[in-house]
Order: sequence, then C-alpha cells, then structure tokens
Amino acid sequence: MAAFLATGLSACNSGMQGPVAGDELTEIPADYVMYGMTAYMNTNGIRQGRIVADTAYMFEHSATVRLYGVEVAFFADNGAAMGTVIADRGEWNQRTNRMSARRNAVLTVHRDGARIESQELNFDPDAERIWSDSVTTRVNADGSRSRGRSFESDIGFTDIRIRGYLPPGGQP
Repeated sequence: MAAFLATGLSACNSGMQGPVAGDELTEIPADYVMYGMTAYMNTNGIRQGRIVADTAYMFEHSATVRLYGVEVAFFADNGAAMGTVIADRGEWNQRTNRMSARRNAVLTVHRDGARIESQELNFDPDAERIWSDSVTTRVNADGSRSRGRSFESDIGFTDIRIRGYLPPGGQP
C-alpha cells in the first residue's frame, strides 16, 4: 500500500509545470486588474462622481488607476447629475480624484443637452474645473457648433468657454 501511494504521489508531482495563465495575462502591465469596475469620487463625504470602466489596471505603489471603456458621471452637492463623460481610456488618481479622459472623450451637460467633444478632457475637483488643451467642439442642443483650440468650464457647467476659435473644417 505504501509503495502504491508513493508511486501515485510522484506521478501527481511530475506533471506540474508552472502557471496556467497564458502570455496575454502574465504580460498585463499592472499588479491588479478589475473588470466591470464601479468607483465613487468623494470629497469631504460628498459624492462628486461615479466612475464606471470596462477594465481598470491598478498598481501597488501608485494611486493612479488606468481605465478602459470609461464613463464618469459628475454630481452636484444635492446629488443631481450635472454631466457625464464617456471616453475610450482614462486615468484616475484615487488620492486627489483628478482625472483625465482620453480618446474620443465626450462630455454631455445634463442641464441643456450640450456636448463637448475632444481627444482629452481633464477634471480637477480642488480647482473645480474641467478643461482640455486639445481641439474641442461644442455641439449645442439645437445642433449649432463651435470649435476651438481648447476648452474650460467650471464644475457646474455654467461657464463653458471654447478658446482659440477655429472655423468649420479649419486645422488647429
């Protein structure tokens, strides 16, 4: 019986060959990966935003989270949704709540249905502003458009400014 058990155990050990994950998983450039992430941005106990991402890459020694398939909703102090940003990618600093949305970033302002379109949008809750240093298009609810070299707004979306006017079809 002892010889049978020894033979059986050695047979089990001889077939083990390292990790079972494929190269695509072992080469992910993050310490942790979360699929279907939802997180909240809070300041002084007040919810300022909700972040939803298809995929989030997190790093052990960093507060920055890389996001893919991003949707961010911004809230007023009373909890009302003020605006929503959708983008292909983003980065979120969990300590400061600063955020950048990149690639096909679109901000929809809930108050009037206007859209701000750019290749990058940045958010800083301490400065209470959203901005872009890239070419930006504002599409009003009536379909009229304005285009400029940059964009800046307060967090309540009441003072939206497109700077460096570009004519339709004009190059930056």
